[in-house]
Amino acid sequence: MPNQQRYHPVRSILILAWPAVIEMCLHTVYWICDVAMVMRLGAREASAVEYAATIIFSLVHVCGALGIGVNSLVARFVGGEDHESAGLTAGQALSVGLVITSVLLLVMGFLGRPFCLWAIKDGPTAALTVDYFYTTIFSGGILMLLILIVNGVIRGLGNTRVPMYVALVANVFNLFFDYVLIFGKLGFPALGVKGAALATGTAQVLGLAVGVVYLYRRRRDLSLSRKSFLPLRKPVLKSLLTISTPIGMEEAVNNGARLLSMTWIAALGPLSFAANAATVAAESFSFMPGYAFAIAATTLVGQRLGAGKPDEAEQTGVMATVMAVILMSVMGLGFYFFPHYIMRVFDPPEVEVLSMGIICLRIAAVEQPFTAIAYTLAGALKGAGDTRGPFLSWLIGSLLVRLPLVYTAVYVLELGIAYIWWITALQHFVVMVFMIRRYRKTQWSSLAHKPSFNSAGL
Repeated sequence: MPNQQRYHPVRSILILAWPAVIEMCLHTVYWICDVAMVMRLGAREASAVEYAATIIFSLVHVCGALGIGVNSLVARFVGGEDHESAGLTAGQALSVGLVITSVLLLVMGFLGRPFCLWAIKDGPTAALTVDYFYTTIFSGGILMLLILIVNGVIRGLGNTRVPMYVALVANVFNLFFDYVLIFGKLGFPALGVKGAALATGTAQVLGLAVGVVYLYRRRRDLSLSRKSFLPLRKPVLKSLLTISTPIGMEEAVNNGARLLSMTWIAALGPLSFAANAATVAAESFSFMPGYAFAIAATTLVGQRLGAGKPDEAEQTGVMATVMAVILMSVMGLGFYFFPHYIMRVFDPPEVEVLSMGIICLRIAAVEQPFTAIAYTLAGALKGAGDTRGPFLSWLIGSLLVRLPLVYTAVYVLELGIAYIWWITALQHFVVMVFMIRRYRKTQWSSLAHKPSFNSAGL
């Protein structure tokens, strides 16, 4: 992005956001169709897939904080036209990601079964959970971590279209083989839950291949070479870890709280758990596309600061937030006024699942503007290199609001699943308040510098 050209924040946000919106919509459509197909097998199968997938991708996204960290750093280097440092950062992040992926595979391989059996008290559901868990990670699901890092590098370059193509290829493949393998079509056996796992795992292999091919073709523009990957360089790793560690801790807090909450929700029974899973999938209609504006904010704020334009960086974060609020609030109105039509997509065999899901989806409508503000401002702050603020905000929201209130609702007051969603709305409101305060206190003028390390001396 040449510094001489006049910067138009709304246009720049839309240029980056629309492919990210489509990418997130693709993930959303896949998730909804996946849940809908598994839901037709029954509440136990749906609960097993939801719980196992949450464990796998929660752990992956904690480590996938490297993807956001590398996005922020590469964007700053690209904004300052330091492509050598951008390529070195990308290569080092991918090398570390490969090591973490290997360690995760070993840890999850040894601990997955005992954890699932401990957490799920219903025997048949526990067995299905274990089956989905191991089939997914060993068929390629663990590679999601590397996809997050590759996509972070590509977004740092200012390109959100390629991650969209990665999502398109992977999700179309996933949906097709979900249908074929779950229900036994085109001569394949009906594998049920295991078929869903195989489709998910192998789709990650394909998605990673598409992203890596693109990076290879852009290696000269990015100054990416063999020396970018090995040996590992301490100054580069320090920069990556400084930004990525708070993001990873934020993901650990959010996903840990979500996983613990789901474990407690499981105590309400398979029907409540399935209703919660369906509502989460339906809510992603708004949540995932809205998150695309956070991606645009991370990249553009980083690039404007790298170019020495702090006022434009601050303005970009505000404009992206306003746009996310409008989009998610409109979708929230759809949740409130038309929940019956949305929840019928899942067509669960048990009518109780449908009725509980409708109530929960209407409650989810309330939290849409809170979520939009919290996530988009967090994306802008991460683009500025401030990852500690979002982490502390979500830490407070999870440890002081979500977890104690969910535990009280389930085990002390013995309330239904609808109250869990009111608690989630309150959590997002609290996080929003802290995030606005953090953004207002940011000294933007002090951040207008280029991150640097002496590549030749590493």
